[in-house]
Amino acid sequence: MEFTLAPYQPEALSAKKAVEGVEFSVETAKIVGTPTDGFWSQVHTFFPQDKEKKEKRGDLLAVLVLSGVEEGIGAVAFGREILGRLHEEYYGNLEGSAFERLTFAVRKIGLEYEGLEIVAASLFGPALYLAICGEGKALLKREGQLGIVLQGTRGDIQTASGLLKEEDLILLASERFFQVVGFGVLRAALENNSLDDAVESLAPVILGHEKMADVAAILALVKQKPAVSFFPAAKQEEEPSLKTEKPRFLKHFFSHLRLPERKSFFVRRKDRQERKNIFWGVAVCFLAIFCVSLIFGLRQRSAAEKQQKVQNLFHQAEDKFNQGKMLALTNPAEGKATLNEAQNLINQGLALKKDSQDLLLLKEQLEKFSASLATETVLSSVPVFMDLSLIEDGAMGVSLSLSGKNLLVLDKDKRKIYQIDIEQKSAVSYALNEGGDLITAFDDKIMIFGEKGITEVNTKSKNVTLKIAKDEGWKEIVGFSSFNGNLYLLDKGASDIWRYLASGESYSSRKSWFVGNPPDLSSAVSLGIDGSIWVLEKDKISKFTLGKPDSFALSKMQENFLNPAKIYTSADDQNLYVLDKGREKVFVIAKNGEFKASYAWQGIEQVTDLIAVESAKKIFLLSKAKIYEIQIK
Repeated sequence: MEFTLAPYQPEALSAKKAVEGVEFSVETAKIVGTPTDGFWSQVHTFFPQDKEKKEKRGDLLAVLVLSGVEEGIGAVAFGREILGRLHEEYYGNLEGSAFERLTFAVRKIGLEYEGLEIVAASLFGPALYLAICGEGKALLKREGQLGIVLQGTRGDIQTASGLLKEEDLILLASERFFQVVGFGVLRAALENNSLDDAVESLAPVILGHEKMADVAAILALVKQKPAVSFFPAAKQEEEPSLKTEKPRFLKHFFSHLRLPERKSFFVRRKDRQERKNIFWGVAVCFLAIFCVSLIFGLRQRSAAEKQQKVQNLFHQAEDKFNQGKMLALTNPAEGKATLNEAQNLINQGLALKKDSQDLLLLKEQLEKFSASLATETVLSSVPVFMDLSLIEDGAMGVSLSLSGKNLLVLDKDKRKIYQIDIEQKSAVSYALNEGGDLITAFDDKIMIFGEKGITEVNTKSKNVTLKIAKDEGWKEIVGFSSFNGNLYLLDKGASDIWRYLASGESYSSRKSWFVGNPPDLSSAVSLGIDGSIWVLEKDKISKFTLGKPDSFALSKMQENFLNPAKIYTSADDQNLYVLDKGREKVFVIAKNGEFKASYAWQGIEQVTDLIAVESAKKIFLLSKAKIYEIQIK
């Protein structure tokens, strides 16, 4: 290939000295693996708007892969810091040559961050400068030939420089990219010199496999900027006579027209008139051609400017999209706002060029990513599942539980329990000797926590029995649940969870469920059990397994809890359901801590309890005399 890469030469400092009047631009496409598994990868392009930076440093392309960092916030923070340092070192000091500065910047940042791989390129007029830290590679396709022009090595910075040609195709990629994509596949993908075709061929290879977080690549297609020239303006002359002088632009035209040597011969007046007509006809034709060429040139210039605007919008939107994806992992609200900015930039670009393949592909990727994010559903109204007054006049529920396909509602004032079939909406009532505050159920037993202790209602015999008398060790009970026939009391005042083991028809004495010293539960408000115990507190959810704290953290939450009142889950459920009266929302959270959805409704402020039935895709809300239902999406 004619593209010769050699160590930096001082005379290459100025792009104008290398090839006078030649100026290139590039179209780019990117492939980046999803940040995870201790890796963060990013493809970065920067086309300076500042005139001085553009003239002295040109455009910057870079592939960065950072390994050995914690997943999530740590990787994102390191990534942002590295991008900032790269810009600071390369564009912050405009003294010296672009090649020297690129080499210095890559070497310095590579030394600062262990486990960092950088493949960087500077497009400086017709010149290309390369610097690699790590084992990435730079490839060039020219005139049908594809080859490696620079390969990185561990422990040292590799550099090269050379001159570009129009239709050169540059590939910068991480070491892992070339491990995944074979040279034959790569050659076939780049065969047509089309960025769209290349991405369409390579993206499934990368995105179709797991653990591709350290895969990153950028493709750049070199285009020569079109030059538009015009005839020089004619000098100002005296005003010609309309009868004796030809128009000025024709005079200028004729001054550039070389005619045959003039010979003297005699013709009749009629022949001379015919020659004159032919001459003026030719002149008019030349004038028409000139005007068409001028209009065509103007249109080309306008199209080139339009295309440049579209490319700038695409690069801005792509950067916003990548930022939004990273932010969505740590700050969903800010990530969503950044993604909206990317969408606006895409819309602006499509308004200029509605068939831009770059923008259309980016739009599709953004829409797919946005759809994968958790969403909030705002409900203007929620249907009533059951009005308790239809079961008994003046009925009022205080606590809710689930037993098979039946909802159980505790009515403290009426001293009753209402059992409602979810499918048939039929109801059965059970009378109590005393009222109660909390209810749970298992098998054919309904358990009520009240002032005198824990009472059992047998749904078959309808017998009501006090099973556990009030214990002086109870301080402030805020949660009551059952699992495998055993009973659990969340005691906020004692900062403990009391367990009562079932033994036939009786229960053991009170015992702390925790192994060792119990944690601080002074801000607890509710508990749910699915084998582990989930404790809802004012600003978080704590998970405990086998009597010990278990690792759990909320992620992708768009807001903190304000006034959480109830948490619900079961062994059959995939998610946690949190009732937040302050936010007037029900939050749906996966058991790995990832926020999935929320349902907002003004009536939630009056809700006291909730139950979710995932098999029926419904959330039931208890609000005094009514039970409402929300359809789970």
